[in-house]
Amino acid sequence: MKPTVADRYKVLSVLGSGGMSRVYRAQHVALGTEVALKLLGDAQHAARIAREAQAIARLDHPGCVRIRDHGLDEEGAPYLAMELLEGPTLAELAMPIDVERAVAIAKQLLSALAHAHAHGVIHRDVKPANVMFRRGPTSRVVLIDFGLAALRDAPALTGAGMAIGSPSYIAPERLRGEPYDARADLYAVGVILYELIAGARPFEGASPEEVMANAMTRPPRPLRALAPTVAPVVEAVIRRALASDPARRFADAEEMMSALEVATEVIEPDLDPAASVTAIALERVHPGWVGRLWGRIRYGAWRWRAQG
Repeated sequence: MKPTVADRYKVLSVLGSGGMSRVYRAQHVALGTEVALKLLGDAQHAARIAREAQAIARLDHPGCVRIRDHGLDEEGAPYLAMELLEGPTLAELAMPIDVERAVAIAKQLLSALAHAHAHGVIHRDVKPANVMFRRGPTSRVVLIDFGLAALRDAPALTGAGMAIGSPSYIAPERLRGEPYDARADLYAVGVILYELIAGARPFEGASPEEVMANAMTRPPRPLRALAPTVAPVVEAVIRRALASDPARRFADAEEMMSALEVATEVIEPDLDPAASVTAIALERVHPGWVGRLWGRIRYGAWRWRAQG
């Protein structure tokens, strides 16, 4: 690696590498500011990094990494300069963690995704390695690496029927080569939340192919079999996010975020919803409320309306 890139970034150290790229800690020569500098190997990937730059440039949310610059180096290879995040990634966190913290992380992710989806960006590679803490493991999480992002109003860079990403977090409809939408990102959040609480993923296998086959053909392992103390209502939210049929998942990130808020703030986390003191009190004031709430979280807004 040359000591400078495009005569404007001084390379300081390597931050990480992937299949197509390497990320460096670099310093802007004129301004003195530090950035995370992502370089792709050659000019063949210029369209991919330009797409990533376009995706990030649309976003202005504390939970989405921010772009600083992009262009080509002296040899025509593309680069992307982004804000430098100091925290570890979610993949470096010791799991399992307590449910309250896991849900808080999931809600922050969903907030970032709600913003991205509203601006026509589907991330397509939501996984722990692409979620970074802004300042230490107790601060806000930030969604990084939009290299596989799909833009609603731009032509696809991936061939039809191809599912790119990390096998454990790819939604079943993408594995099957079917049309997909933003709910594929919600599936990945469901996998992450399950993993944070259980310390294991909902689908496992001896190979990536077996993991993907299980995700397409089997229900997830019951979360309470691995984390017996998790509230049934929290498990219901995760189970709905992991539905093989996207039509049975939450309609959007806001709906899933609201369900998590209800699950952790209205229902006491250590009790079944029907036995919760808070729920019982509300049931006395609003008869049928618990049943409607439980139905909405498990099955969707249509059930809430049908019982209302």
